[in-house]
Amino acid sequence: MKTLLVPIDFSDNSLRAFEYAVELAARSESEILLLHSVEDASLLSSLNTDKMDEKKSAAQQKLEAMVATLNREDVLVRFEVKDGGAVGEIVEAIEENNVTLVVMGTGGAKNFSRKVFGTTTEAIAKQGLCPVLAIPEGAEIRPIEHIVYAADFENGDQVTTMQLLNLKELLNATITFLHIKSDSQPDYIDDEYIKSNLVAQFPEAELNFVEIANKDVAEGISNYVQSNETSLVAFTILNRMFWERIFHSSVTSRLLQTLRIPMLALPENGNLLNLRRKERSEAGRV
Repeated sequence: MKTLLVPIDFSDNSLRAFEYAVELAARSESEILLLHSVEDASLLSSLNTDKMDEKKSAAQQKLEAMVATLNREDVLVRFEVKDGGAVGEIVEAIEENNVTLVVMGTGGAKNFSRKVFGTTTEAIAKQGLCPVLAIPEGAEIRPIEHIVYAADFENGDQVTTMQLLNLKELLNATITFLHIKSDSQPDYIDDEYIKSNLVAQFPEAELNFVEIANKDVAEGISNYVQSNETSLVAFTILNRMFWERIFHSSVTSRLLQTLRIPMLALPENGNLLNLRRKERSEAGRV
């Protein structure tokens, strides 16, 4: 069974991420693994065993209550309480459970870039182990009907297209490949050639391409997303340079503070996003 991992710190936004994950799990016939990390910041951790046990017990009770009150027979939810650092425990859970997708609530919008991509969410996404769905504080929980993929066309985007089409089919959504033509794009890239190849490889996918000229990639994405009904913004993490260019500028910080739209980070390598439901004929095979 596919597994969706939801790190929980019991903040309102982590609970909203859980709500988001429940709907995805129901549609994709996946299970949910809730993970809470109790981290002891004290230098005298060996003397705080009783206190740590109390924290773990309290967290266990909260998680049990969350599962008990969910009242969804179509979603299987289990949970774990760990006593290590959040990033390390999340990475370990991804590897041990072959996680398909991490769904994480993010920090507040006062300093979005630092709180979201500068801390736990950024650290997990950069691991490149599996896709990460970040739910910003204030993002509206609503059906995903229009996915905008920020395509750079530097690598053809074939692997990403397969993952997005899987999500499109699951959610009955539309996909727009948004390419911001900027001065930073290498001269050797032939956009039309790459787009024609994608259309040839996925002839029934109804791919939509939009190209906008803008010196600032983040600003171009912002303008398009704000002018079009967008439910989810997706992008591929290719390398450190790409990440910094797209998501660490001050313009991008302001953009994401304003949009409050769920964002899907797809790693170049690692586990692919696969939320496809099993066909009945496949499920019945021995």
